[in-house]
Amino acid sequence: MKFKSIISTITLLCLLSLASCVYNKKTSLEAFKQDVYMPEYATGFKILGAKNAQSTLIQVSNPWQGAKDVTMSYFISRNGELPPAGFTGPTIPAGAQRIVCMSSSYIAMLDALGQMNRIVAVSGINYIANPYILAHKDSIKDMGPEINYELLLGLKPDVVLLYGIGDAQTAVTDKLKELAIPYMYVGEYLEESPLGKAEWLVALSELTDSRDKGIEVFSEIPKRYQALKDLTASVEHHPTVMFNTPWNDSWVMPSTQSYMAQLVTDAGADYIYKELRPHRPGNCLRTDTKSRLLDQCRHGIHTGRTEKHESQVCRCQICP
Repeated sequence: MKFKSIISTITLLCLLSLASCVYNKKTSLEAFKQDVYMPEYATGFKILGAKNAQSTLIQVSNPWQGAKDVTMSYFISRNGELPPAGFTGPTIPAGAQRIVCMSSSYIAMLDALGQMNRIVAVSGINYIANPYILAHKDSIKDMGPEINYELLLGLKPDVVLLYGIGDAQTAVTDKLKELAIPYMYVGEYLEESPLGKAEWLVALSELTDSRDKGIEVFSEIPKRYQALKDLTASVEHHPTVMFNTPWNDSWVMPSTQSYMAQLVTDAGADYIYKELRPHRPGNCLRTDTKSRLLDQCRHGIHTGRTEKHESQVCRCQICP
């Protein structure tokens, strides 16, 4: 009887080993072509799967301003499954519990998912107004504008959510690879619609292994958004709006194809900056354009602290 038990155990281990080998042999990057989640509004990500695999790929497109034909993939590992043959991107175990957010937008998404307790560090904690972050400033660390790698290593994060500006942050990603810390670029700020930006919360829910919840949470947002948009259908007066204030003698305004411009339009206002520059979320104003727009503007949004620029924004009703 004991001999039979040993034989049975050996047979089972061999079968498990064989199954593992078969999985690794058959699964390749090309196998991940099944649509697990195809966004309805967002254009910068999609979630792909493969037959007989629980793991998924989050595919991110053009995640920083000026990127063209850039695609990055992130392997979300489940049940101990290994990355597909030929995969060279980051591997992120599903169910991430310790998350570093390098943008406040990611904090809002995790808040919507009810997963704020997973955040262990943020960037610029003194500029974040989220109640949970403010209540846990003693335990949630501040990475600052640039990552403090010594601090980061001590936090043992499951994933770092990166904010890309201008080009791939190769110095950052190379260092994260060296430290064996998984990361993912999140390009929600490049979406042209507010709903596209919001839909990125589904991508984050994939990281925390709560995709169903992410889809459920997001599914209610377009309904509420449309209901609010409908309230402006009969509005006759459209107040003029502009964004931001000068910084280092430059005044950057969102492109007319940005989600911010769309948000203002859907709210019934008139976004005063009309220049069309495709694929650029922000444009720097010329001096003559600044003066003309200030003369016409009646509302300023996202102005931050305006003490040094009071003379330039005094015509506007300030809405930080």
